[in-house]
Parts: sequence; structure tokens; C-alpha cells
Amino acid sequence: MSDEIVEIITGTLRVLGVGLLLGAGLPLLYSVGIRLLDRGEGGTERDGTVLAPHPVARVAAWLIFAVVALAVVYGLLFITKGSLDHYLGIQLPI
Repeated sequence: MSDEIVEIITGTLRVLGVGLLLGAGLPLLYSVGIRLLDRGEGGTERDGTVLAPHPVARVAAWLIFAVVALAVVYGLLFITKGSLDHYLGIQLPI
């Protein structure tokens, strides 16, 4: 019985970890990308300070957006892999 409890707790912690990663992690990454994109564009602060554009921040923002987009596409393919196999005969290795 003790082994079953350990398996239940382990499984629960895995589900909680993935839920936190995908449920809070992807929006967090997206918001960091938005902030980096804003910093990469440069512009003027509220107090009148002029900020120079940072190309590295812009590239980092687009890399973050690519990671988020790939995670969303992977999730959609993972959810629909049964339907893709059944209706179209496409078998995905995910």
C-alpha cells in the first residue's frame, strides 16, 4: 500500500509541474518576449529619456515567440494525433 501512495504522490506532482510549466510558464515567456521586443525597439520613456534600440533584445524576443509558437503547435498536434491518424492516416511520432 505504501508503494501505491508514493506512485499517487509522484504522479500528482508531475501533473502539477507540467500544469505550472504550461499554464504559467508559456504566458510568462510571452510577456518576457513582449518586454524584450519593446526594449529592442527603443523609444522614449515617460520622463523623456530616449532609449536606443537594442537589436539583441529584438532577436531574443523573436526567439522566445518562436519557442511559444512551437509549444502551442506541439500541443495541438499532440491533442489531435488520434484524429490525424484516424481520418488522414498521418502517424505522428510525438
